[in-house]
Amino acid sequence: MSVRGVSQQALARAIGLDATALSKALNGARNFKSLEVALIAEHLELSASDLLSDSPAPPVAVAARAQPDASPALQAALARVNFLLELHRLLTDLGFDWHATVLDDPLRSGTAHDQGVALAERVRRAMGIGDNDLPYQLSDLCDLLERSFGLDIGFEPLPDGLDGLSVASDGLAAALVSSGISATRQRFTIAHELGHLMAGDSQDLLVDEDVFGTKSRAETRANAFAAAFLMPERAVRTAVPHGVSEEIVAALLGRFGVSLDALAFRLHNVGVVNSAGRDRIRSLSSNRIALRSGRVADLQARNDRRAPGTLLGRTIEAYVQAKVSVRPLADLLQIHPDVLLDELTPPSGRTTPQDDSEGYAL
Repeated sequence: MSVRGVSQQALARAIGLDATALSKALNGARNFKSLEVALIAEHLELSASDLLSDSPAPPVAVAARAQPDASPALQAALARVNFLLELHRLLTDLGFDWHATVLDDPLRSGTAHDQGVALAERVRRAMGIGDNDLPYQLSDLCDLLERSFGLDIGFEPLPDGLDGLSVASDGLAAALVSSGISATRQRFTIAHELGHLMAGDSQDLLVDEDVFGTKSRAETRANAFAAAFLMPERAVRTAVPHGVSEEIVAALLGRFGVSLDALAFRLHNVGVVNSAGRDRIRSLSSNRIALRSGRVADLQARNDRRAPGTLLGRTIEAYVQAKVSVRPLADLLQIHPDVLLDELTPPSGRTTPQDDSEGYAL
């Protein structure tokens, strides 16, 4: 049997799925997982909606920000994304419904760069923050985005080469960011994935390349969004009234929490410096730059974990109401169920919905 002229064996190899599992799914003996559908659609050059035209399963949009030549790293992260989707759907089925808010009818005219900048301004207006600085601490920034749009943002170890990814399906809009990269790269990745979610990038499985390399229209838009979201043009221009000095560069790095490269390109894109000035900024390497304000917090941010906040709150509520066992909560937090159970058990010894026989296990 073949699918659009591709043998089952070749398709299974291409998407990293066991051939037997694929055969069972095609013959109705098991259900396709959402991300399997996304991978098949990408390999067959179909939209997920076309592939699912006769299936009740909702389409899944996935985008990932990877370092150069690291695309295979995405495969190893898909199991975690699928877990988040399954947990979301379990909670929804149990009555803990949730729908993240993304902007309707994102701008589609103009260049991809202009679209990203305009979208960043719309998102900032929707948040009611105008040109004000975003929270510097990454956890505070994630809290703000989750409160504003009902998103889920998590920090956890991802395969080497994969900075982050986002997934949108059936009311869930989530982003995972690598806990092993620098804080400035984490911050840009959060904004980049937010750009994907707010732009409604869907149907295709996107793997980003380097931040400033050649990209698709969607990637160019997401990068332009991230730069404009983190560094609003009016705020940048106000901070640089009479030219750019090394002191100003150090101050802006500490203020916006971005990398030297990201700041240099942003200053160039808003017309504050020319291409020669951009390259000069990129080459700065003084102690003032290296030890800028916020550097200690940035270094401490690496390897910090953060569970997707909205999903965590919903799972805790389901656990308290004895709708799920402790296992989904432990899996979300990525700790052993017994360790979590010990933390949750009341000192008085009162019983709680704590063993896997109670409620529903994921």
